[in-house]
Amino acid sequence: MAKLKACPVCGQNVGLDKLEAHVKRVHPKEKVELGFDEQEVKEVRQARKAAKPSVSSSGRWIALVAVLLVVVVVLAVIFLPKGLGVGDPAPDFTLTDTLGANQPWNLNSHINPNRPILLEFFHPDCDACKKAIPDTKTIFQRYGASIEMVSVAITLEVPGFRNPPTVATALEFKNSVTGQDWTFIVETSGTAVRDLYKVTSTPTFYLISTDGKIAYKQLGDSPGNTAALEAAITKAIP
Repeated sequence: MAKLKACPVCGQNVGLDKLEAHVKRVHPKEKVELGFDEQEVKEVRQARKAAKPSVSSSGRWIALVAVLLVVVVVLAVIFLPKGLGVGDPAPDFTLTDTLGANQPWNLNSHINPNRPILLEFFHPDCDACKKAIPDTKTIFQRYGASIEMVSVAITLEVPGFRNPPTVATALEFKNSVTGQDWTFIVETSGTAVRDLYKVTSTPTFYLISTDGKIAYKQLGDSPGNTAALEAAITKAIP
């Protein structure tokens, strides 16, 4: 504990290390010299040094780890791949296995200022996709004149599914959709398109607006839940 010294204004005994603060706080208008001798100056320095909080070795390590965690989180937010969301540009792709056509299908070449594109990702062996057929047929009947519908057969790692899908298995699925007249294409090699669109279950729908951006997405949703999708289609049609 620092030695006491009388305040030169009021005479109150105050610790050497607190005397300057006492004068400023209690006697702010007084201009006085504290009159510390060399020994008292040394004692003030020692008292102030002892009062400073010390950080233990373990405390320094904890602080360092906390700083590193913050840096890692910030870098992850900046550099890790982000999910594909509404408002993002729709990734371009080209697939050559088109059912009923003799030329590859490329997304960017089909972006049209007058017609949104509805992409349906499906697997020929997917029961949910088969159950959704009445929904997709209804959507086509209601909006087929105003939108372009494209069904894309993809690989999906599910037990019992025949992978990769082939033109034959996709054609088998297409033939079960009687009365349809939209485009069917197949990703017969790899999973590049599936991965571009972050598809993990089917059927998955992406609605692409007339400016080439994603207007709506419905990931692996259950059959019969088309109200939100139809509302988005209606909004996207110019």
